[in-house]
Amino acid sequence: MNSTRKALIAGAVAIIFALGLIFWQVKARKAGPVELTAEDMSLLAEDQPPQVRARLAMDEQARKDFAKQVRQLLAVADEAESHGIANAPDMKRQLEFQKATVIAQYYFENQGENAAADFTDAQVDDFFKQPVNQHKFDQIIADAKAKDPQFASQELPPEQMNQLKQRLGRIYLAEKKAIDQGLDKKPQVRLQMLLQHARAVAQKYAIDKLQDKMKATDEEVAAYLAKHPELDTDTKNRAKAEEVLKRARSGEDFAKLAQEFSTDDSKDKGGDLGWFGHGAMVPEFEQAAFALKPGEISNVVQSKFGFHIIKLEERKTETNKEGKAEEKIHARHILISEPNAFGPPQSPRDKARSAVEKEKAEKVLEQIVAAHPQVKVPDDYKVKPPEQQPTQQLPPGFGAPPDQEAPAPSPVKPAKPKQK
Repeated sequence: MNSTRKALIAGAVAIIFALGLIFWQVKARKAGPVELTAEDMSLLAEDQPPQVRARLAMDEQARKDFAKQVRQLLAVADEAESHGIANAPDMKRQLEFQKATVIAQYYFENQGENAAADFTDAQVDDFFKQPVNQHKFDQIIADAKAKDPQFASQELPPEQMNQLKQRLGRIYLAEKKAIDQGLDKKPQVRLQMLLQHARAVAQKYAIDKLQDKMKATDEEVAAYLAKHPELDTDTKNRAKAEEVLKRARSGEDFAKLAQEFSTDDSKDKGGDLGWFGHGAMVPEFEQAAFALKPGEISNVVQSKFGFHIIKLEERKTETNKEGKAEEKIHARHILISEPNAFGPPQSPRDKARSAVEKEKAEKVLEQIVAAHPQVKVPDDYKVKPPEQQPTQQLPPGFGAPPDQEAPAPSPVKPAKPKQK
């Protein structure tokens, strides 16, 4: 499965787990019905970031959407439990460690900034002198290596291993102190443990059992495109690029055309990309650019970023660090694409696939929620708005600029580490 396909599937699965408004992670499930109260939902909502919390406080529909997302998550977790997802030994260890972390975090927050100093290195060392605790640490390291081949391939130096042990030891010691003080019985702690547990088992269940149900077939993508021709922005953008190309070849200033029409972050420099060598740009762009002579303008070139018009300014050969001759070129370009602040613009098929997989994921969620009526989450609850932070008054004209469409990224490849 290629990386693009994995990303699309991950995007569909994320519908369940990112859960839009749910900012913090989620945990510890008990047998029997799962029924949150209005007070529980208020606690959840008020634990969100200020902007999200403010929206929930003011917008009834946002509160209902938030409750729907929580209900979906808990229903998936309930189904995961019925399939024994939480019974696997490695999952049990993960859930136990998550529980310890939640309780310890609350202890540290409750004690203040210097809470970690409550436990000395010697106390941590004594804790791990008990074979059961040392075994627990060894299992955590083994599970981490099993899930992360890169971590498994590394041999941590003794000092780093000791630092890790000191951190984990303080979590377990803080958990014990918190339980002794009854902090684990606090409503907000119990709720966070419930949600953390739910997220862990639901995510595992979705990866193992649900993601295949949410994949879009090529036939479904084609049918969606046929019903939504507005998604086909390629035809419109290519036509626009061809018109700009005619103007560039008729003698209009290329840099001014780039400033007017280009959608990437080089537009302010008249499309100037500076000097670059082989491997710096995406293949389609590089092939077209290196085929030009100084002063020449390319045909319209399509890449994953959109439609490019390239003008070669100069070319040269220089000696690289390895002592070999390397050809470099200086070029400008005009990019015609849909602005996207988060990466390359999606192709029409990618947009359609994402839409289809989102629809299928929602249907899967609806079916699971319907099959688990014992999961009850109220959507009528109150949310206190966040406290207003004092703002510094600025002189006129010094405020934040108005929102603008984010320019598209350039066709430059992400830097790769050099092989040694």
